[in-house]
Amino acid sequence: MPNFPSAPGRWRQLATAVLAALSLAACTLGPDFRSPADDLAGDYQVSAPQGDTAHVDGPGGQAQRFTDGAPIAADWYRLFGSPVLNDLIHQAMENSPSLRASQASVRQAAEELEAVSGADLPDLDLSGGATRQRSNGARIGQDNPMFNSVFNLYETRLALSYDLDPFGASDRETEAQAAQVAYAQNLLRGSMLTLVDNVVVTTVRLAALRDRVAASEAIVNLQSDQASLLGDQEQAGSVAFADVLRARAQLADTRAGLPALRHQLAVTEHALAQLVSADPATFQAPPLSLKDLNLPADLPLSLPSELVRQRPDILAAEERLYAANAQVGLATARLYPSLSLTASLGTLANHGDALFEPAAKVWSLGANITAPLFHGGTLRANKKAAEAAWEAEYARYRDTVLGAFVQVADVLDAIERDADALEARDHSLEANRDSLALVRKQYRAGAAGYLDVLSAEQRYNQALLSRIDAVRQRYVDTAALYHALGGGWWDAPQRDATPERNDRTAAAPAAP
Repeated sequence: MPNFPSAPGRWRQLATAVLAALSLAACTLGPDFRSPADDLAGDYQVSAPQGDTAHVDGPGGQAQRFTDGAPIAADWYRLFGSPVLNDLIHQAMENSPSLRASQASVRQAAEELEAVSGADLPDLDLSGGATRQRSNGARIGQDNPMFNSVFNLYETRLALSYDLDPFGASDRETEAQAAQVAYAQNLLRGSMLTLVDNVVVTTVRLAALRDRVAASEAIVNLQSDQASLLGDQEQAGSVAFADVLRARAQLADTRAGLPALRHQLAVTEHALAQLVSADPATFQAPPLSLKDLNLPADLPLSLPSELVRQRPDILAAEERLYAANAQVGLATARLYPSLSLTASLGTLANHGDALFEPAAKVWSLGANITAPLFHGGTLRANKKAAEAAWEAEYARYRDTVLGAFVQVADVLDAIERDADALEARDHSLEANRDSLALVRKQYRAGAAGYLDVLSAEQRYNQALLSRIDAVRQRYVDTAALYHALGGGWWDAPQRDATPERNDRTAAAPAAP
């Protein structure tokens, strides 16, 4: 009988080898990630107009003001005060294929992280088998019939293997995949924010187009009545036939613009149907008008240090940078030796009934080390490539941050200009209304020609439609502000928070 070491002795030897190897695993190679967010935020400013914006009477005319550091609700769209809009957004969030795709991507990345994390644990496998084979002495240089034999071989084996990862390659791979999970989460947040903003903007555009169509139809009705009246007056000899022709021409021009306007309305309805994942052929857009919406008066304004931690696109770019940083560490670790431990315990016998007898036991313990000596420069080239990829991601991150601050600055300026524009449009509408009333009075008194009336009517009609557009723009740019500030996803009751990482600091990363 072979002299086997006792089972406690065998495992004690294995444990000693494991502990000795683990003592080497205190070094994780490569650069530790440092978030550049705060340092970059210090390079920019966010400044809003002081005091209230201009205000006028009527829908969308109230003054707006900014409050530094004010909270942003995740359901900011409710500030528009429209249950119809709220229902459309809920429908879009429930049914959007793009959101489902993003959610599936998050689950995929999470499962891949689980798979990568499992590589840090030992592998334990159970195997068994039975074979019948014939052998001879050729492998040992003996061409003798006495070495010829036919036999059965039965085997069971429990095998343990463990990669010790003394230089942190596995840790860096896990970091990279964890960053991919956070990246997918932020893409999902960005998709949700964009979807909500698109529904708000499309709904506002739909309401504005309905108002424009209603105003144009009212203008057509007035011009039609006026043309009929002039026709009657021409029959009575009180007006010239040329005035009748001019009135009919103006009516025809106004009617000619209605089909294009109605087409824009239909296209907008179809776009809204796509956003809420409804069949455009059967989708019934809500009969919404701009007067059914409330313009939020108190607007939030985030500090630069908050903005870089709120916007999903900035957070996604940071996670890509984190993943690139981990890849540098992974490529660095692969320049160094790898160490693994193996152990197996099983039985081996020529007869099945002897498989579990003491004499059939077999075992092994082993440790393997692999040191890269020559790979044709591949490993160092891979490390340099990873460093270059980090530099590219860092440049993209800076560009994303810059683009975010530019967008915020544009929106802040637009909100102030929108209020001024609406005030100017309101004054223009009032002035053209008074001018039209005066010209009509003069025409009836014979002090003005009908061309003067037509010109005054055209200016008034254009002022009326332009005011509708100015109101629409105030709503659109208000929604754009919430989009630019990140949309308040962090204040949602149930949010997919990005895991905090203790190795992140406020310092900007140095090039690897």
